[in-house]
Amino acid sequence: MRLKTLLFAVAAAMFALPAAALAHVTVSPESAPTDSYARLEFSVPHACDGSPTTQIIVQVPENVVSVTPQRNPFWKLSTKEGPKEPTELHGETVTEGVSEVTWTAREPLPDHELDVLSMQVKLPEAEGETIWFPVIQKCEKGRTDWIQVPAEGEDAHDLDEPAPGVTLTAAEGDGHGAEPASHEEEAAADDDSDSAPKSLAIAALVVGALGLITGGAGLVRNGNGRKS
Repeated sequence: MRLKTLLFAVAAAMFALPAAALAHVTVSPESAPTDSYARLEFSVPHACDGSPTTQIIVQVPENVVSVTPQRNPFWKLSTKEGPKEPTELHGETVTEGVSEVTWTAREPLPDHELDVLSMQVKLPEAEGETIWFPVIQKCEKGRTDWIQVPAEGEDAHDLDEPAPGVTLTAAEGDGHGAEPASHEEEAAADDDSDSAPKSLAIAALVVGALGLITGGAGLVRNGNGRKS
């Protein structure tokens, strides 16, 4: 009986850990190349002690100078400006930018229903560091502040209300992250991707036409041979 009780307790703990982890507001990806553009997705899988979520506020660190939040039809979007670490961006020195992104629910997000809120950011050049994005989750009753940052040697998963974080890995390619493609570049890429199928279609038509001509010529020769 003691062994059965122990096994049951271990199994219950194993199932409880993922459930607790899923209750956190998290960010994806959890790692990205330094000095690159990244699309961050903040998942909201759980309410405040059962009370529906009404607002999500993501605090942007000062060394993240470029932020483009994504619209969501279920939320109203707003931003707040603030000081930034002086950073060279597109040939200009940036000292101010988006410091907070706020999504306010048009209808409260019920408990145990998932939604994902996204933004595109320019990550700083700080390989090996983790960039933290504290999140304030407001609900119809109460709020949860996902703002805890682990101390040195501490695991973020051991915290009760950890802030979502992105760890910066080695840069890709020439050491600089690729910038988002412009509309002109995207259109050119679409044209290039369409050109191959179009070329194949034209080639198929030419081959078919040649086959018809060759077949017709053969019929004419056979007809002339029968007459002679």
